[in-house]
Amino acid sequence: MQTGIVVGNDAITGTLKYVSDYSSAFGPGEDSGNYLCLHCESETDGAVITVEVVNGTSGPSTLDEDGLIVCRIADKDAQSIRVIATADGKTNTHIYRLSGLTCQGEG
Repeated sequence: MQTGIVVGNDAITGTLKYVSDYSSAFGPGEDSGNYLCLHCESETDGAVITVEVVNGTSGPSTLDEDGLIVCRIADKDAQSIRVIATADGKTNTHIYRLSGLTCQGEG
């Protein structure tokens, strides 16, 4: 699904392989393409973490305690990943550019 993924200070790089059938996780129209798998965690216990593909097709998703999310990336140059962690009344937001990703095509 992906290789060489590196999450930097403000960008995510690496290669997303093309997945032809991911209907087990995504509905019609989004069940093929390039997907980015991320693990998010906070230094603060009990933090609520939400992740959103900015300019994606769905809103933010609140992560459960495993901190894992799979995001469909349709346009790496127009999309970004926004991660918001909230704990003890404080919110930390971080946005990652995706333009450095390589998205392989079908076949």
